[in-house]
This record gives sequence, C-alpha cells and structure tokens, in this order.
Amino acid sequence: MTVPVDEKLVDDARAGSVEALERLLESVWPDAYRIAYSIVRDRAAAEDAAQESCATVYGSISTLRTAGAFRVWFYRIVAREALRQARSSASQTAQAAEQVPPDRESRLDISRALDTLSPELRAAVVLHYYADLTSREISEVLGVAAPTVRFRLMLARRKLKPLLFECFPVHPPQCAKESL
Repeated sequence: MTVPVDEKLVDDARAGSVEALERLLESVWPDAYRIAYSIVRDRAAAEDAAQESCATVYGSISTLRTAGAFRVWFYRIVAREALRQARSSASQTAQAAEQVPPDRESRLDISRALDTLSPELRAAVVLHYYADLTSREISEVLGVAAPTVRFRLMLARRKLKPLLFECFPVHPPQCAKESL
C-alpha cells in the first residue's frame, strides 16, 4: 500500500520550497522504487528509474496544476521511466520467461509469476493492485485509454491464473454453487 502524500508539502514544493520538495521526494522514494522494481524486475534498473523519476519531479514540480493531482502525475513519471528501461531489455527477458516454464516452487512466488508478464501488463497489475489506482487513473499514468487498461488487467489475470491456481486453489462452498 502506498503512503498518502501530504498536499501541503506538494503545494509548498510547487511554490518553490526546496526543503519541501526534498521532504516530498524522500516520502515518495520507497513507492517509486517499489513500483519501478515491480516493472523492471532488476534492482539497479529500478533504482535508476526511481532516481530519474525523482529528478523529473524535481525539475518540473512547478508545472503541476494542483496538489491533488500529484499521485497520478508521479506514478505516470515512475511507470514511464520504468517501462522505458524495461523495453531496452524486454526482448531478452520475455524470451527467457517463455523458454523456461516456472516449476511448482516458483509458482508459489507471486513475484516470479509477475516476471512472466510483459512490462506493459506488469505495470497495469502493479498500479492497480499495489498502488490502488483505478483504471481511469492508470490510463492517465500509462497514457493509454481506460478500456486498454482493463484489457491489460484481464490479460494479466488470465496469464497469472494458471500459475497461481495450483498453489492457491479456490474451492467455492457448496452453498455458493447452489445459489447460482
């Protein structure tokens, strides 16, 4: 779960307070790193993406129209930077993931299951389930239409379900079946 952003801190940073901007960036750094890592799946690349994102915020916070828009604006910057880095190595990662089917042990690890997704699908999943963004907010972050986000989430669920189902089988109660 993400840490709430102090809108007063955002307003002060927008107004030019370097101290407020530094505190703001310190408060969002863990989220930036986690989101970037969830997309790029490499610690060094995630740190680079998070640092680049913070540098972008540092240089352009004054262009932000309202403090309430900071969260989506910030996630857009982080996701785009992480996707940019992921694309540079996506073909190698995708080929490796497709060639080596995960064994039963790796299916227990949700992180490894996420590795099987393309960076675009992984970004949608991370922003939806980790950052608690709506499909409309994710569409703003990723720069795609909301129906595209919902389609990506559907594809990701379809790809993840067989990987996770064996480890976490769900057996609905009989009464739930009967009431359908």
